[in-house]
Amino acid sequence: MKIVDTNYLLRYILHDDESMFQKACQAIEAGASTRLESIPEVIYVLSRSFGVSRVDIANALMDLLDDVAIAQKELVLDALSLFSRTRLDYVDCIYIAESKARNERVLTFDKKMISKMKQLGIPE
Repeated sequence: MKIVDTNYLLRYILHDDESMFQKACQAIEAGASTRLESIPEVIYVLSRSFGVSRVDIANALMDLLDDVAIAQKELVLDALSLFSRTRLDYVDCIYIAESKARNERVLTFDKKMISKMKQLGIPE
């Protein structure tokens, strides 16, 4: 299995360079995987450089993760879902998703995060 980096993921999602898109497709169709660290990078580039909405980013990544293997996939999908519905940073969404999955407390001074955890019934 091959590992695809952020650039491969972006070329696949954006389909903005035909040659690179085809290479990304070949790798993904052959059973590629990616790393957790690529997700926030993809989010950053899509939102900052291309102005893609949070909902569209989350949907694109959820669709992508149907075809690309990633560690802790359910956690990432839960975080992306939360990301699409809130104004929280993706990393905060990961903390919340992990807190829910492991039934562990997240210690934070971030008021938005504390408020969202209370809404979700997660102890602070």
